[in-house]
Amino acid sequence: MKTFKGIFMAVCMIFGTAVYAQDFDTYDIDTDGRLDRTEFSERNNAGYDNWDTNRDGNIDDIEFSERAYDNIDRNRDNFIDENEWNTGMDTGMGESFGEEDYDLFDTNRDGMLDTDEWDEGMNNNTWFDRYDSNEDGLIDNDEWNISTFDDWDVNDDNFVDEEEFNDYDAFENW
Repeated sequence: MKTFKGIFMAVCMIFGTAVYAQDFDTYDIDTDGRLDRTEFSERNNAGYDNWDTNRDGNIDDIEFSERAYDNIDRNRDNFIDENEWNTGMDTGMGESFGEEDYDLFDTNRDGMLDTDEWDEGMNNNTWFDRYDSNEDGLIDNDEWNISTFDDWDVNDDNFVDEEEFNDYDAFENW
């Protein structure tokens, strides 16, 4: 089962990378150089499907935590070292962690975050709660689109311009 899960996640990551690496112009339907919420949602729906690993139409806290962990564990060794952490924090995904430090997650100070340390750190992080705006313990597609749009709209002008799109490379490298 563990092997199947690993293969499944790898396939999701490969397809997810292809979707997220698509060109900004693909989604800028009105060619005004920025994505409004509707254009962004068209692009973002595929990302939602990649995070909803059990395909039940909602992302629960376990799926959310596991997918985030998998995105940061770039070498797929089931540990996150400080270099992987720093690389992940330099993406838009890192913005969601705010000022959290690697040492806050690496509680046993061995230089490698295992899934237990990750889960504990995520329990103390408000990222999932911020996305779960209706506080039902699940992130639906609408909550996902609203929250990710707000994260990507760095300058808070209610649009994601091409620079914000390209700078927010949380998934481009995964």
